[in-house]
Order: sequence, then C-alpha cells, then structure tokens
Amino acid sequence: MNIGVLVTARLGSSRLPRKHLLEVNGQSFIACLLSRLRPVLVTLPCSMQLVIATSDEPENRDFARFECADTHVFYGHLDNIPRRHLEAARALGLDALVSVDGDDILCSPMAVANVAQALLDGADLVRTTGLPLGMNAMGYRTQFLEQVVMPWWSRSFDTGWGVIFPENAWQDIVMPLAAKPELRFTLDYPEDQLFFSAVISELMAKDILSTATDDQIVAIVESQDLFQLNQGVNQEYWQNFHTERARLRGEE
Repeated sequence: MNIGVLVTARLGSSRLPRKHLLEVNGQSFIACLLSRLRPVLVTLPCSMQLVIATSDEPENRDFARFECADTHVFYGHLDNIPRRHLEAARALGLDALVSVDGDDILCSPMAVANVAQALLDGADLVRTTGLPLGMNAMGYRTQFLEQVVMPWWSRSFDTGWGVIFPENAWQDIVMPLAAKPELRFTLDYPEDQLFFSAVISELMAKDILSTATDDQIVAIVESQDLFQLNQGVNQEYWQNFHTERARLRGEE
C-alpha cells in the first residue's frame, strides 16, 4: 500500500503572505513541520512519502526547494483542495492519503501515524480527536475520496472543506490530552507567527523540535502562557471558519 502524507499549503495568503516560508532561527515554518513528520514515514509496514500539495501558481514554485528523496511537491487545482488531493493521489499512485494542513506547523506525528495505521488496516475515512486545534490529522483512501469529491468537482474549497464527507462515515481515534480549550496551533495571523516562533524557539533550545511529544509541546505552551500570544485573534478566526463552513453547506 502506498500512503501519501499530504501537507496542503500555498504562498498567496492575504493575512500573512508567504507564511509557510517565514523563518524562526533560520528555519522556515514548513521545514519545521516536515522535519517532525519525516520520522513517521518509516514507522509502518508500507510505502510512505511526504507531499506538499499546493496550487499550480508561479509563486508556489518556491516550494520546490523542499523536494528530496522522500518529499515531493504536487501542483494541482487552484482552489478546490479535495480535488487537488485526488489529483495528487492519481499522479503519484497513492492508495490512501493522510491530510495535514500546512498551517498546522506542530501537527502531531503520533496522530499522523495513527491515521496512517487505520488506513492500512482498512478504514476509508479516519480522523483523530482530543488534541488542540491544529494538532489533529485525518485521512482517507483514494477510492473513497474519489466517490465523495466528484459531486463537488467544480466547487471552490478552502477552509472547512471537510464538510464534503458524510459525518457518519468517520472512524474516530481519540487521543486524549488535557489542555486549555483556548489553545490554537494554526498559522493564520501575524499573532500566530509570534506564537509559533516562541514555541519552536523553545523546542529548538531543548533540541527536541523533531522529537517533542504532544504533551511536551502543550506543557511548554501552558507553563509559559505562550497561548496568550495569539489568543486575541481566536474569536475572529472562529467567526471566519464558521462563515466559510456555512457557505460550503449553502446555509448563508
């Protein structure tokens, strides 16, 4: 079985332009994410590869610098993310996909591994729950994605595109982690850049950026009150999120 860990990213963000290439201590945010995900590729008895799934626009060619033996860049559909994922699966011969939002710089490698294992075991659609926003992962078999995405083939999707999946089709993997409910590990605003820079700097100082567990990361954030760096934009983030979800459902 061939499983792709797809990191969905683009460089055209209006709130935080070229955000994935912003650096902390000389290392870009997306490089930090890839370094944490790379060990997962050798943990399961199957073929796995990292794929940066981006849109086919000239500015996104800058992601090419991250291509290597186990990491590819796929340039797909402009604004329909699930369609782009299916295009990547077809082009790269992937039987299943683990989806990681490129904004989730500290997505849990354990969540990614658990999702990949569930897909390997036969699940069609799976997600982790219980971690702070931005640390969970989800995945799907390519055949299942093809069935679901076709009716939405011509739609525009960005935030909240997971609404295309039937709610009763999910297999949930609970990953309990006691954490403050206001924690949000997503790169969307300048305040989030400050947050991730602070957290990653702490991980680098302890030399555990690639190996830190979810508990260790949350402990650092909570013990030093780093969540306060981006807490002020949480309300705006969630308002935008729910507005986009309503648009996709046709409820606006």
